[in-house]
Amino acid sequence: MDWILKVKTNENEALKEIYGLCRQDCLVWLQRDFGCSEDDALDIFQMSVLILYDNVIKGKLTTLSSNIKTYLFGIAKNKALEYLRDKRKNASDDITLVVNYVVQESQDDTVDHQISAAIVSLDKLGDPCKSVLQLYYYHDMSMEEITEKMGYKNADTTKNQKYKCLKRLQSIYSEHILKSTQD
Repeated sequence: MDWILKVKTNENEALKEIYGLCRQDCLVWLQRDFGCSEDDALDIFQMSVLILYDNVIKGKLTTLSSNIKTYLFGIAKNKALEYLRDKRKNASDDITLVVNYVVQESQDDTVDHQISAAIVSLDKLGDPCKSVLQLYYYHDMSMEEITEKMGYKNADTTKNQKYKCLKRLQSIYSEHILKSTQD
């Protein structure tokens, strides 16, 4: 089907079909691979459809070298990565050092995927582990300071907790990476 011609001649019908064809798969993919909430995934998807529409109307997209779903998912991927970068900057600059600890350098596309996996993993880690790691890696607090702040028995207990939290974060991260490569 010539989606570009269809968008130009009958935009409402074309957008309705594209929306129906891609919506559910895209939402599931954004939630699974990028850790988006349902609302954020829907926003990203709708923005992607609008960008696709604008690209056709403004003449930026004149031929498709892939199917419409692949093109739309490419836009959604870029928007999701932008969302993750903004989320990382605005919500938790302190996550960055922990993410950098977990993420291993690789190719650019892989690094973006690893960063999104690390952010999702840190969110899944939860407290008190998330707090312990942030206090240690971002705030450069000593074990004694963390012990006092978190109410642990002593610095050795805090070191043990930090080690367990780091191992748990690495495990969650590895599971997320493995799962996303199997899909």
